[in-house]
Amino acid sequence: MIAAFDCDGTLIRGDATRSFLLLLRGPIGLVFDLFMLAQQLLAWRIGRCSTAQFKQALLNRALLAAPLKRREAALHKLPAILVAQLRPQAVARLRWHQQQGHRCLIVSASPEPLIAPLARHLGVQLIATGCSDLLPVGPAHPLRLTTPNCKGAEKVRRLSLHLGNPPPMDQLEAYGDSSGDRELLQASGRPHWRSFDPEPRPFPQQSRRSWLLPLLTAGLLIMAMRGVLLQSGFDRAVLLQHLALLVRWLPALYALLAVSYAGRYLRWRLLLGAAGVGAVSLPDLLGWFRGFSLTATPGKLGELSRVTDLHQVLGYPRKPLLDAFLVERLCDLVAVASLLLLLLPSVLAAGWLQPMSLLLLPAGLLCLWLLRCRDQPLRGWLRHLLPTAAMAKAVPAALFCSLAFWAVEGLILWLLVAAVAETAIPPASAIGIYLLSGVAGLASSIPGGLGVNEATTAVLLTQRGVDLGLALPIAILRRLFTIWSVMLLALTVSLFSRSRLSRAA
Repeated sequence: MIAAFDCDGTLIRGDATRSFLLLLRGPIGLVFDLFMLAQQLLAWRIGRCSTAQFKQALLNRALLAAPLKRREAALHKLPAILVAQLRPQAVARLRWHQQQGHRCLIVSASPEPLIAPLARHLGVQLIATGCSDLLPVGPAHPLRLTTPNCKGAEKVRRLSLHLGNPPPMDQLEAYGDSSGDRELLQASGRPHWRSFDPEPRPFPQQSRRSWLLPLLTAGLLIMAMRGVLLQSGFDRAVLLQHLALLVRWLPALYALLAVSYAGRYLRWRLLLGAAGVGAVSLPDLLGWFRGFSLTATPGKLGELSRVTDLHQVLGYPRKPLLDAFLVERLCDLVAVASLLLLLLPSVLAAGWLQPMSLLLLPAGLLCLWLLRCRDQPLRGWLRHLLPTAAMAKAVPAALFCSLAFWAVEGLILWLLVAAVAETAIPPASAIGIYLLSGVAGLASSIPGGLGVNEATTAVLLTQRGVDLGLALPIAILRRLFTIWSVMLLALTVSLFSRSRLSRAA
């Protein structure tokens, strides 16, 4: 019998490569390295860059940034840290296999030099990603991975090569915790997915994409923060200076943001409640809020992830969820257009904004009228697409919520101007600028309207008498306090709640 154990997340809590990078660079240094590798990170996530290439680039950057003594210290401390991270249940199961005389191996994607001491400590054979020596790395001698990244199908290939021939399924018992272990678990007659019980547990098909949402969110956040860090030295210095001065204003800023998102949740529950789906509860709230992890995607289409999430986790039917998403977008369209026409008539009267703004309101009202006319004889295909009559009756209340929370959220910009520029602009103007810059960012199709939204805000603030040297930091701060902080919190909620679901599974 052959017992093959994955290392990261299975034998140990955490990841050996991440533990090494934290020892080498510290949390801040590692985050900075990821910011600087944002392009490679995005290319990796969309399949234009292999995992091995990204891993090699990240290790090289961290090793080149650390002096030789720090590398030596990190390699010296790492084995004790990994031993302390061993799961007691995993070690107990491993010792049982050894007592039975089974051949035990670690099959891992981590670089071999990092986990070789752990394999010796456990007394097992090791199959891992080969790489060159970590200590002499320099500009003239970069680190090289000497084998393909040992994950997925490569784990089965390397195990077969190590044993001399593919092991029979009934002779292989495999342990793993991620999609990178799927092929190994499927090749085993006794797979153990996130389990060390004697009874087998196969790899679940739906778990392959469980980390897609957090990873996409992290990529969008990295793009945003990298854009902030790459501002000119003067702009960055001004931004950080005013960020420090705003500490005492944080409760008021986030209170307004909390009221705004409470209004969004109320609108969501009004629509789903009218359709008889779900009720106010913590799982419902968390499932709804996780959707904001991808709110920076063009057109906010990433929030559709909420439909799949709530359908899979809470069993909500897909049709009412899709209907609620559609009604929310239409209510946003009508609310924003109405507020803009009311609050910024002088701005909208000039240039290309006039025809667009004059069309937005009637188009949105027409869509809402169609929702209310759900029971009238319409074409079959249109009737199929429109929400139910019960949900359509909740549209006026949903529209009122939309008008209220968009106005409240716009006051964040008004408060920032008062705090940073120490000047006053009318609250109505601040709300209008907030909404207009959001429309410009949305029209740009750039994730989160990055750059376009900030530039529009700064230009409109200067027209209201705010100094340009302060307008840009205010625009960036406003984005940090709204969309990016919400995305970060939604990512944290997603990771926490999903990890609890995984442990419960």
